[in-house]
Amino acid sequence: MGGRIHGFLGGVLLTSALTYYTGEYFRKNLQFVSTHLKASDNIINNRILSDRDITREVIPISNQHNTTARLNSFETCKDIWNDEIIKMVNWIYGINWYQWGIQADKTFNELTDKVAASVVEKK
Repeated sequence: MGGRIHGFLGGVLLTSALTYYTGEYFRKNLQFVSTHLKASDNIINNRILSDRDITREVIPISNQHNTTARLNSFETCKDIWNDEIIKMVNWIYGINWYQWGIQADKTFNELTDKVAASVVEKK
């Protein structure tokens, strides 16, 4: 009889521990996703769709770790590659898409006006 009770209590303990840690995992994942969604929303609304924050300099968070030795040259090559990718992404984020869109729309309208005027003159 004692074996059944111990087995039942062990199963309850295991199930409740798994449930608790799964909930904690979801909570941590929710916070991570929420933080990144808020940052993306801020970039889209304040830097791409409008130029509200274009004058404010964005300071990226440094994730670099200072080390004195490298394991191998492959790690160095990966770091150089990652640095170039980060520079490219920062350059893309630095483009004022709002102003670029306004300028492209203006140029496209001028071009269509010229085409329409040339078609009307040919008749």
